[in-house]
Amino acid sequence: MSAPSRLSSPTVYCRVRRTVDARGPPVEIRPGVHTYGLSWTYDEPLGVHVIETGDSTVLFGAGAEETAQELTQIATDHDVDAVVVEHGDVDHFGAVPALRAAVADIEVAVPAGDAVFLENAGIEADHALDPDETYRGVRTIAAPGHTPDNMAYLVAEEDVLVAGDTVVGSDSTFAADRDWSGDLATIAAEYNADDELARESVRALTGDDFDVVLVSHGTNVTEGGRQAVETLVADLS
Repeated sequence: MSAPSRLSSPTVYCRVRRTVDARGPPVEIRPGVHTYGLSWTYDEPLGVHVIETGDSTVLFGAGAEETAQELTQIATDHDVDAVVVEHGDVDHFGAVPALRAAVADIEVAVPAGDAVFLENAGIEADHALDPDETYRGVRTIAAPGHTPDNMAYLVAEEDVLVAGDTVVGSDSTFAADRDWSGDLATIAAEYNADDELARESVRALTGDDFDVVLVSHGTNVTEGGRQAVETLVADLS
């Protein structure tokens, strides 16, 4: 799959349809699992997550450039070892330079096929993630379509799926515009490199058990996560 327009210009979100209330203070989903809603260009906060995996403390999402101050404080407070850039959109890697400057020895990981997006912005990753790889206690799940090498991430020890933009909250500004049956939705077609493939990739999330689904856009699912994904798959059938 190729998406030449995305190689030169990662996704810039420009549509605002409805607003999700700001998440407010950080939320501890369960011990060792924290989620934050960062202030950025849009009224809806940008979700990032910090998980203690047993091996490491991992930050999921490196934010947009304008989130750098908030994000570096989060990374410092949690003594983060590594940041996983879930995929190659600028709102997931824009604050990497600030993180490198603020947090000594932080490691930056990104799906191998999306590393080009960071390289085009002058950012070099430390680790290229492959599908079905275990990295610092996190297993990667291939879910292409949103970007060429988009992934989701399973932290089985914590019963948590970090979805990135593979799915979004059905209340999100960026959700596809239809009546969703449950708490999750696909992101709107205009934000996907290959919308059909992105929708098909949701099925890849049903191969594992998890209770929590953490998203970047919209409201997280804090219980019944596997059922929420299966409800979305049914919506897409």
